[in-house]
Amino acid sequence: MTQTDYSWHSKAWDQFVAAYSQNHLPHALLLTGSQGVGKLAFSQRLITSLLCLNPDIKTKQACGQCQACKTYESGANPDFMNIQLLDDKQQIGVDQIRRLSEFLTYSRSFNAYRVVLIHPVERMNQNAANSLLKSLEEPANNTVIILTATHLSKVMPTIKSRSQLLNLPLPSRQQAIDWIKQKKPDFKNIEELLEMSHGSPLLAIQTSNDVLEKRNELAKDILNIVEKNNSVIEIAKKWEKFDLEMLLDWQIIWLQQFLKKINAPNSSFSQAHSKTLQNLEQIIVKEQLWVLYQQLIIKKKTIHTSVNPLMNIENMLTLWLQASPL
Repeated sequence: MTQTDYSWHSKAWDQFVAAYSQNHLPHALLLTGSQGVGKLAFSQRLITSLLCLNPDIKTKQACGQCQACKTYESGANPDFMNIQLLDDKQQIGVDQIRRLSEFLTYSRSFNAYRVVLIHPVERMNQNAANSLLKSLEEPANNTVIILTATHLSKVMPTIKSRSQLLNLPLPSRQQAIDWIKQKKPDFKNIEELLEMSHGSPLLAIQTSNDVLEKRNELAKDILNIVEKNNSVIEIAKKWEKFDLEMLLDWQIIWLQQFLKKINAPNSSFSQAHSKTLQNLEQIIVKEQLWVLYQQLIIKKKTIHTSVNPLMNIENMLTLWLQASPL
């Protein structure tokens, strides 16, 4: 998939090209946008452009042929550093940022920019964030630090104030549908997949029919809990190994549907799940819908601070039970 496929990135790219052409590049660029909007793909485009020795004069697109481009493609460009979550960690640690400080003292190997990617910046722990501030306060020459954030409110204010923000918008719904049809002509359930993916076509095309079945299964399990057919502990153990953030996203979308239905009675649910969801909606106390929605939003903001997945799932399911009069 080429970078030109992301048509909704064009305005942001034009802003970058203008700054690059006028030698006004920031020392730190903070990319923001919804999950699945393509922040990492946009970052890769920035990285290759900045490392390239012969970028296109007008578009600043990397040439792909110079030594810097080839070494980056092979994963061995000495002027680039990638900082991300380690496989066994929930947060980016201070040791990773300390290695960044050391990296910034090295001389550049090519006559281009030195580039750092921190993805996602909101997952740094407090010590790591404080350590990064030192690098932002005393920026190195010809260096651009690219930060990505899905939840901008979680980024330390002092980091935001020392970075230039660049927002990547989601495509319009029709743009997203057209894009999916172009990339996946045989794709089914596009409307439902987009609903699940908060309008992101990138997330939608990564979603399989198995996930759709899991989503419906979760709705049935929650319905069984509020109807007292199954216990919270029993269902929690079943979902313990599943992606908690995805589970929360599904529930938040359902509650948005429930609340929307109250204000717009003629609106309809997705046909694939309408029976289960409507049964669930009828049971939950109307006055509790907004409270439950807010509680799940709060839980989503704090899921990465807990090390006990089972307890997280139990707490999540208990919220539904508490909102039910049964």
